[in-house]
Amino acid sequence: MTAADTHFSFRLDTEWAHLRSARRSLQRARSWAADDPAHPLARLVGDTTDLDVVISATQRGVSPAGSDDLILLRLVELARHDELAGRIVIQRLLPGLISQAVGYRDFHETIDPIEVVVPAAWLALRAFDTERRRRQVAASLISDAIYTAFRAPLRRRSATEEVRSPDRFMQLDGRIESTSAFEELAVVVRDARRAGVPAVDIDLLRRLVQLESPSLVAHERDVTPRTIRNHRDRAVDRVRAALAVAA
Repeated sequence: MTAADTHFSFRLDTEWAHLRSARRSLQRARSWAADDPAHPLARLVGDTTDLDVVISATQRGVSPAGSDDLILLRLVELARHDELAGRIVIQRLLPGLISQAVGYRDFHETIDPIEVVVPAAWLALRAFDTERRRRQVAASLISDAIYTAFRAPLRRRSATEEVRSPDRFMQLDGRIESTSAFEELAVVVRDARRAGVPAVDIDLLRRLVQLESPSLVAHERDVTPRTIRNHRDRAVDRVRAALAVAA
């Protein structure tokens, strides 16, 4: 991968370097011990000064047999209402997410696939069934994230040729028929660029098609979904206007 490819994962690592020993993070983690003092996670966070010990303990083969899954399951449960717990899980999964996501680079063109799979991992984390899926938790979460980010869209593409982009903005060009959303997007992006539409608008529309959710794009860009919808509407108007002039 190039330096650009690793930019997003570098930001995550930089963020984690701060979070892992931040006073507020440590205080929050120590509060988990009160809920179940006998749990392996409680013993880890009780007096730690570096939350990397939690990640290390979830590595298979490092801790006593089965405790890696027990700790991850507890973090997943906590993540339903505690963002720090979820962030620890994401950091634990990051190497596996990176190694599997890079294989989808051609599918997502110039977009860093890590930017696609990390939001998907958050969704997988929130939807994970901790009662039924109690073994190989890390591998299961990575598999769920890869499926949500890449495999499910690919299956939808192969199952139907119906347009599936947000608000069906692809319908603005009547010359496009019986193609997938990504194929249509490629045509619109090409024509819009030639017509002078700003790259920031095109990149936003491409991202919306890939994630199929303004909320996910908003989370990724640290803005509100309403902001993304407003920007999307303006971008669509510019594309429509540009393509109308170019037609």
